Amino acid sequence: MRKVNLFIVLVLALVLIVAGCSSPSSPKEGAGGSTVGSGKVEESREPKTLTIMVAPFPNDVEKKLWEKIVKAFEDKNQGIKVELKTGDVAVESGKLTTMLNSGVTPPDAILIYAGPARVSVLSQGNLIMPLEELYTKNNWKEKLTPFAYSMATLSGKIYEVPHGLDAIGVFYNKDLFAKAGVKVPATKDELVTAMQKLKDAGIQPIALGTRGGNGGGWLYGNILDAVAGRKKVEEVLYGKGKWNDPEMVKATETLNDWVNKGFIVKEAVSLTFPDAKAQFLDKKAAMYASGTPTITDIASMKLEDSIGHMTFPSFIEGQKTNPTGGLGYSWVVPKNTKNVDLVEKWINFILTDFTEIAYKDPSFYLIPATKTAFTLKPAGSILAEAVKNISDGSAYNPAYNPTVFIGNSTKEAYLQNLQGVIGGLISPQEAMNNIEAGNKKDRAEGFKLK
Repeated sequence: MRKVNLFIVLVLALVLIVAGCSSPSSPKEGAGGSTVGSGKVEESREPKTLTIMVAPFPNDVEKKLWEKIVKAFEDKNQGIKVELKTGDVAVESGKLTTMLNSGVTPPDAILIYAGPARVSVLSQGNLIMPLEELYTKNNWKEKLTPFAYSMATLSGKIYEVPHGLDAIGVFYNKDLFAKAGVKVPATKDELVTAMQKLKDAGIQPIALGTRGGNGGGWLYGNILDAVAGRKKVEEVLYGKGKWNDPEMVKATETLNDWVNKGFIVKEAVSLTFPDAKAQFLDKKAAMYASGTPTITDIASMKLEDSIGHMTFPSFIEGQKTNPTGGLGYSWVVPKNTKNVDLVEKWINFILTDFTEIAYKDPSFYLIPATKTAFTLKPAGSILAEAVKNISDGSAYNPAYNPTVFIGNSTKEAYLQNLQGVIGGLISPQEAMNNIEAGNKKDRAEGFKLK
């Protein structure tokens, strides 16, 4: 009997040992990386990977800013690892569409240079996902500024989530202004006098580079707002006016006049906008028209205290100018993205947490597309000045930057003919006639702002 009892005890002990080896506290790898134990299948503890693509970093300041944002997201979303890639995000270059058409696994989300014409190329090519369901589910409309949401819905459907808003104004060097004895101009006459004084002091008034980029458009958009006025520009963009109307021609004549007076050098047609930016940052020119991303270059060279942000004063009595703007950057989701759930978390983070985190960094350069961007104050003085200049006190209120509101044929004619005027190859009237011809072609092909 004693031997039988001892045998039973040994059997029970063996059963307990075997059971312990397969208990939930000692998991065993199952198929697909899942863990098996006690009849339950647990999810893998391996982190999920979200791949995002942004434009190449122009400097280490911007790279570090993105790394900080990614870390904040990962800290908030344990179990998700972000793979941050850089690449060509300009739709017009053709590289982005080629990549999306190639069949290779695309990034889960891409931060593109925004604009109705750019997004329409991707949506009409069936390369990106419509996002209405995610907007409704997450109430993204209420997190965005009204302007940003309206721009994202111009086509009737939603294919983008606005990320950053443009504020294309005029950066000026305070030291060079002081050297020439000029102040920030408040009237047309003061502006012309200031540029003449700068030139007489041996200082190039305006740095400009128009070759292979949007530099001419950034400057000319500010001239348009000052000379033709926002109402007239709006009429033209929405089809109620023409590019060769007298007010628009007058703005181009102003550009031509500044070239003839030496405020802008004709050699600008052979310079790129990075060339012009370098001239400005090296104190070889007093003013430079650009968007707020230039702030990262200013910060990297520690020039924050010597540079300010302004607009050209209105040439129309009683009117005020603002920096030109529009959607600068938007997130799009490739049609073949597998990790829509992770993209959803990322966009929610961008629309809720991003602004507050970014604004605490003095070197941050962008105006987020969120409502909170206009209730919080950026730590950086230049960005704070830009936000103030482009808002009506509580919301984004830009003048129009035409390049993000026009069709492809109009844009091509716009940039080419501005170059022609600056280079002295074409008259202002001829230039505007050519741009209007491009506009007619776009409208005949169905392009129209609603």
